[in-house]
Amino acid sequence: MRAWEGAERFIDLLEVPLTDRGSRLLVYRTDDGDGGGLRVAGAVYERSPGKSTHLRRIAVLDGAGRPLEITAIGPEGIAFGASAASLALVGADSLSIGSSNTGGAVTVLLEPFGTGTDGQAVSEVDAAPIHWHGTEGTVASPDAHGAVRVLLQPGGSLLLRIGGPVAKAPEPGDHAALLAAAAGRWADWFTRLPAVRGTDLELARYAWWILASNIVQLDTHPGIDVVVPSKQGYVAAWQWDSYFISIGLRHGDGRLAADQIRLFFAEQSPDGGLPDVVHDHGTLSCVGDMPPGDLATMARIHGADSPMVTESGMPITKPPLAAWAARAVDAVAGTTLQSELRGGLDRLHEWWFARPAPDGLPGYEHVYSSGLDDSPLFDDGGPVFAPDLPSYLVVALDAMADLAEDAGDAAAAARHRARADKTAAQLVDRRFDPELGRFVARTPAGRRTTVTPFALMPLLTGRLPEPVKAALAAQLADPASLGTSFPLPTVGFSEPEFNPDRMWRGPVWLNVNWLVVQGLLRSGLEAEAAALAEQTVEMVVCSGGLHEYWNPLTGRRAAGATTGFGWSAALFIDLAVWLAHRDG
Repeated sequence: MRAWEGAERFIDLLEVPLTDRGSRLLVYRTDDGDGGGLRVAGAVYERSPGKSTHLRRIAVLDGAGRPLEITAIGPEGIAFGASAASLALVGADSLSIGSSNTGGAVTVLLEPFGTGTDGQAVSEVDAAPIHWHGTEGTVASPDAHGAVRVLLQPGGSLLLRIGGPVAKAPEPGDHAALLAAAAGRWADWFTRLPAVRGTDLELARYAWWILASNIVQLDTHPGIDVVVPSKQGYVAAWQWDSYFISIGLRHGDGRLAADQIRLFFAEQSPDGGLPDVVHDHGTLSCVGDMPPGDLATMARIHGADSPMVTESGMPITKPPLAAWAARAVDAVAGTTLQSELRGGLDRLHEWWFARPAPDGLPGYEHVYSSGLDDSPLFDDGGPVFAPDLPSYLVVALDAMADLAEDAGDAAAAARHRARADKTAAQLVDRRFDPELGRFVARTPAGRRTTVTPFALMPLLTGRLPEPVKAALAAQLADPASLGTSFPLPTVGFSEPEFNPDRMWRGPVWLNVNWLVVQGLLRSGLEAEAAALAEQTVEMVVCSGGLHEYWNPLTGRRAAGATTGFGWSAALFIDLAVWLAHRDG
């Protein structure tokens, strides 16, 4: 049995394309119903696969010119016609197609996106040239429609490269070696899969495939493997995505997990702030860095005169989870990442505390800094002073105090712990509404009392008075609040803003559930934590995929959600590992 048995059934080439570690190519089925056609797109920052086509169609034809059906799909490649031919991805920009040594000749039909003025085949992405080289020597010129047919004798192969200089023609037998190398890489990766329960194993294998298949190297950071949220539209590193991804990776690859966090500290500003995004062209650190599409979205939602659109210097970042994530990686992987980043982590926390609200607790100036792009918490504009941010800072300070204690620095440990205690006490005193029995947010309009699970994040402090803790725990079971059929909705079920399919206004997100599980654990509510973790893992398994977010009423993929999503894969792994250890 192959190490990835079961994972391949999720790679349907429709919603989930074939890609490979480091590859910028995405291979989909065509929708023309011929059974064997493929489309090749690019993984490009701020560009959807539907608008980054390299090849409109690849098909492998038999001796009579009929397309061979796709008969097998796996992490290592695609087989056609009961292995009469196969396809494998090579490096960042190439793919190889080869015919079987024992079968008859096949023809590869190639239809590039277009042709340049010189007749060169080109991609939709920056008109990059497309080169192909076959073992049969000369390759036919494009026909009137730009299509090319390449004959492959038994054992022959064809290498295609998107962009760059003309590639050296492959030697006979190269394709078989490339296919074997791909299978070997994946077999090695799956030996790192952590132990989970049998009920979770198949989806855990798929999750483990997602984490490696979403690896790219950014132009700004060559030599560093970056696990992006998804090669389908999210081809960059987002700060809190990278932290959550590191949480899953730590169970099998500590170095890779640590690199996801190091990436952002390599871009830390002198004042201590970290960028929201690291991408192929630089960083997104302030409003002035936002892509035009994002600015248009902000203008539509918040108004063209909103400071979140007009103040080019307004910083954009993500919640401060770095110290916690680094310590979590170290605890499982045996790394020393938190100690390595200690100075940068201290500067990061000072940066956040330099942004107080009128009540002394920091807030989010820009909606993107919260990670909650469409949450009703920001319907009144910004800044917003929600209960989650101080909670994250308490966890971070506790992590720094633990590090200082490890190093024998009692003074630093006491300083961090005292600040954590003070912040947690202020959070209860200034943001908890005893009449409502929940934490509320402060906005430019005053208070926003919309029920969201972000009001549960003070559980993370581990310092809540018993009545407050009990009030928060009660919301988890209330069907009119957060106790939907598939918890946790990102807006309470009875709230007027609730929409089960709209981004942060109702759907279930794995990072939210994971954070609340951690909060329950830190508050001594292990039974409640286990129940939520179990519900979450069961929902994901039954939904048949690892999506960006889920409908809280059906437990299925929510409308508009990307699938094959990085932090969903990572946090599913982490929850499944924890449940396996707990059961064992």
